[in-house]
Amino acid sequence: MKSDYLIIADRIQQAIDNKIPVIAIESASIFMGLTGHGALMDGIGSEGVKRNEGAQQDFYKTAEDIEKLIIQNGAVPALIAVIDGKIHVGLHTSERRHLADHQSELVRICRSDLPLSLAVPKDGVTTVSATMMIAQMVGIPVMVSLGIGGVSENFEKDHKISSDLQEMVQSRVIVVATGINPGSDPDKTMNYLETHGIPVLGFRSDKFYTKWLPGNTEHAIRHRVNDPTDISAALAVKRSLDIDGSILVLNPASDPLDDSIAYDAEKNMKQLKDVLHDNVTLAAWIAMAISMDLNPNIDNKNSKRANIPKKEKSMSFEVWLFAVKKFAQNYDVALLIFNNLPDSEKERLRQEYEDTVE
Repeated sequence: MKSDYLIIADRIQQAIDNKIPVIAIESASIFMGLTGHGALMDGIGSEGVKRNEGAQQDFYKTAEDIEKLIIQNGAVPALIAVIDGKIHVGLHTSERRHLADHQSELVRICRSDLPLSLAVPKDGVTTVSATMMIAQMVGIPVMVSLGIGGVSENFEKDHKISSDLQEMVQSRVIVVATGINPGSDPDKTMNYLETHGIPVLGFRSDKFYTKWLPGNTEHAIRHRVNDPTDISAALAVKRSLDIDGSILVLNPASDPLDDSIAYDAEKNMKQLKDVLHDNVTLAAWIAMAISMDLNPNIDNKNSKRANIPKKEKSMSFEVWLFAVKKFAQNYDVALLIFNNLPDSEKERLRQEYEDTVE
């Protein structure tokens, strides 16, 4: 897509053109969502949720770490933001530094804010809804976030529904997130998604938590998946049948966050970063499976997967073992199996990796 308001970094466009996996990154999660500045809410307030701004982390370093992790997992990071009235898909070092240095001046841009933010130039970071819409525009099938907005917990009074949900109905993107943001009613949000035909998949989990609220209440996830290739296959089915709508993949933290009524940015910062890192890794696995056009239900030697053409190296050896060789139904077990092989077999596999993934 070409537009005077859209700037796609060369490395991102080349990756898209060559079907190398690309991950769209919601910049609001990095530059606002990990702090007490409250950008998690997407315009939906939460009575009783107090925020302690705490210490400011190095936003530039956080963004850099996320991008490095995506690269290590064989994908290309596409951090999305608005700078001087232009949508930037893929930020250069100077642009990341600009956002970090001007964090206090940034505006938070959702899908409804985007036209005015471009017409009356502003610098801002994109929410889930805006990031999803832009990813759809340029052809990036996977995006990663910390959490999504939902149906207001006070919906009967304020009638608020996050634009994240409406964009999921319109776009065809896989959204990887940890859960539902504070201020939203998880049950109403899940009902909204089901009503509008949006599959919600729990990655190796049957539940997620309501975070930053007393009690860390558990909520059921209807569908559980243990293999990232199953997620990519679900997207392929939607495309084949021309079904509109995105797929939400919830990747809950293994432990609930602090259950006190106060959201303390400094106290929770490390855990939030760890959660976002887990989401990024999962998003990279899914994007890799999509780019390789893998079908987890086909295991015969004549399958498309067995005839992967040579291409530029776009994944690590470990990801190749899991996504291509399919040693097991999950990444960790695949590595465990490999580590227990005889040295001769390990060497043969490494040579196969060198020969087939250039």
